[in-house]
This record gives sequence, structure tokens and C-alpha cells, in this order.
Amino acid sequence: MKVIKVEPQAVLIQDQDIEAWLDVWIEEEDVQCDWNQYIFHTNDPKDQALKEWQENTDNFLTASDLAVEALETAGIIRQAENGKWYNADD
Repeated sequence: MKVIKVEPQAVLIQDQDIEAWLDVWIEEEDVQCDWNQYIFHTNDPKDQALKEWQENTDNFLTASDLAVEALETAGIIRQAENGKWYNADD
């Protein structure tokens, strides 16, 4: 699994043939993550494969870690010494 694109509040993750956007934001000084896609067409095998992949907790945890690291490396978010998270421009 790897990051292939970084935007200010989202990161595109790739895992073999799967590509999924993960939204990332700071709320109450903590990082929050959630999958960007949540509507899946039952007649679309690609959508169903993505849905199954996103439902795997290990995939979410790994993707979240990668996304936070990518946003921190890009200087978009930062963690203070006290452990609280901030947008870098705050």
C-alpha cells in the first residue's frame, strides 16, 4: 500500500489494483480519517471490490497511518509536542 497523491484534506491510496481517497481533517486537536467513497453500485464489480477492501479494518488503519504521515511530511498538518494536532497554517 502506498500514497500516490496528496491534497490539503485528502490522500489517494493505492493497494495493487485498488485506489481509494481518504479524507483527513483535524477536529478538536486530533486527526480524523474517513473513506471518501461511501456509495457503491451493486452492479459494478469494481465498486464492490473497493467496498470490500474499505471494510477491512487493517486496510483502514494502514491507509490512515500513511495518509497522516504524508500530510505531515507535506507540511499540511503538524503534531505539537503535547501530542495535539493542528493544520500547519494555524
